[in-house]
Amino acid sequence: MIELSNKKIGLIGLGISNLHLANYLARYGYKVFVTEELSQEKLQPQIAELDPKVEFEFGRHTEKIFSCDLVIRSPGIPRNHFLIEQIITKNIPVFTEIELAYQLLKQKIKKEPVIVAITGTNGKTTTVSLLGKICQNYKKTVVCGNIGEPFIKFVDIIDEDTIVVIEVSSYQLEDIIEFKPYIGCILNITEDHLEHHKSMQNYINAKFNLFKNQDDKNFAVLNFDDENIKKSVDKIKKSNIFFFSTKTFINNGAWLDKKISEVVINSNFDNSCIKIETTLPGEHNLENITAAVCCSRLLNIPIHIIEETIKNFKGVEHRLEFVRKINNVVFINDSKSTNVDSTLVALKSFSQPIHLILGGRDKGAPYSPLIPYIEQKVKTILLIGEATEIIYNQLKHIKSCSIYKCGTLENAVKKAYEIAQPGDIVLLSPACSSFDQFKNFEHRGKVFKQLVNLL
Repeated sequence: MIELSNKKIGLIGLGISNLHLANYLARYGYKVFVTEELSQEKLQPQIAELDPKVEFEFGRHTEKIFSCDLVIRSPGIPRNHFLIEQIITKNIPVFTEIELAYQLLKQKIKKEPVIVAITGTNGKTTTVSLLGKICQNYKKTVVCGNIGEPFIKFVDIIDEDTIVVIEVSSYQLEDIIEFKPYIGCILNITEDHLEHHKSMQNYINAKFNLFKNQDDKNFAVLNFDDENIKKSVDKIKKSNIFFFSTKTFINNGAWLDKKISEVVINSNFDNSCIKIETTLPGEHNLENITAAVCCSRLLNIPIHIIEETIKNFKGVEHRLEFVRKINNVVFINDSKSTNVDSTLVALKSFSQPIHLILGGRDKGAPYSPLIPYIEQKVKTILLIGEATEIIYNQLKHIKSCSIYKCGTLENAVKKAYEIAQPGDIVLLSPACSSFDQFKNFEHRGKVFKQLVNLL
C-alpha cells in the first residue's frame, strides 16, 4: 500500500478519469499537480471543473513533474511515452487511476472490496452493463470504469457490502501494483491496440495482469473458446480458474446448451441451470451473457434475478444499436466496433445485404480477415477518415462489392441512403478508432444517429 500523506501526486493528462481523480485528491487535502500537452484554450471545459487547489500546466510538459512522489498517467498515454520513460528512470512510481482508486478504497473500508473486473478485446461494455444490472437487482452495486464514470468517482459511496463492477482496459492493466478483483474475467483477446502495445504478446500480458494479485479465494473467469486465452492460462498462478464456453461442454465450469437455451454450470463452486431468453443479436452476445451468468453465480446471486434481468436487457448504445428504418432500409449504429474483430462480429450478426461504413484512425491490424464476410454479405463499402487509403489498398481487389471513398461520415450516410434497396442494412461498424474526426466512439455514434434521423 502506497503511503500518500505528505506526498505530491502528479497527473499526466486531463482526461475524464484524471479530472475526477485530481478533484478527489484535492478535496482530501493532497498536493496535486497536472501536466497536459493540450493548450489551455482547448481544455476550458475541464479547467472550469478543476478544483482551484490543483496546480497545473498546459501546452507542454516541463520538469515540474519530476518533483512529484508518484505519477498517474491517463490510460491513453503509453508507457513508452518519452515522459513516462524519464519518470520511471527516476524511480518515481507510475500507475493509472484504477490502481490509486483501489488503494484508497481499501484503506477506507479496511478490507478487500468486492470487485468484478471485466476485460477483453470486445464485449466488455455489454457484459459489464448486463452484469451491473443483475447485481443492482440483487444489492448495492456501483458500475464504473471504461463504461463511463471512473472508479475514483465512487470511492466515497462504496462500503464493505457494495459490489463494484468495473470495465478495465489493457491500458489500465499495464500499471497494476496491488489491484485485486474478487472476480476477474477475460472475454476474448484478438488483435487490437497494437499501435500502443507494440506487439500481440505485450497486449496479452497486459490483459493477464488482471490476475497477478489474486489468491486462492479469487476467481479467473475465462473464455474456453478463445485460443489466445487458453494458450496463456499458465500465467495465472493462484486464482480459481472458471472456464465458460458457448461451443463446448465444460466439465468444471459453465457451458451454453443451445438446444434448451440454458447456461449449465457444473463446478466445485456451483451446480445450476440458468434459462436464457434474449433479443440481443449475434453469437458474441451469447458469450457475453454466459460470462455475466458465471460472474453472477460466483457472487451467489439467485437464479431468478439473473434470468429476469437477462430477459429485460436491451443491450447498450453504439453496439449493434437499431437507429431507424426508412423505406424498409435498416440503419445500425455499431460505432463501438473500433477494431477488425469487432466489425467481423457485426457482419456475422446479419443475414441481409449490408452497406458497410468503414474507417477512422487505423490501429495497425490488417483488414483482410473481413474479406470472406464482405464477399458473402456486403453490397458496398463506404470509406471514411484517415484510414481510407490503407483499407482501400487491402480490399480493392474484392469484385463482389463496390467501394466508395466518402471522406466524412455525413457523405457516407448520404451515399448509403442513395444506393440502399428495401431489405438492406446500412451498418456503421468502422473497425477503426474515431479520434481522427470525433472526440470518441460515442461522439461518432451520436453523429451517425443524428445524420440518419435527418434523412
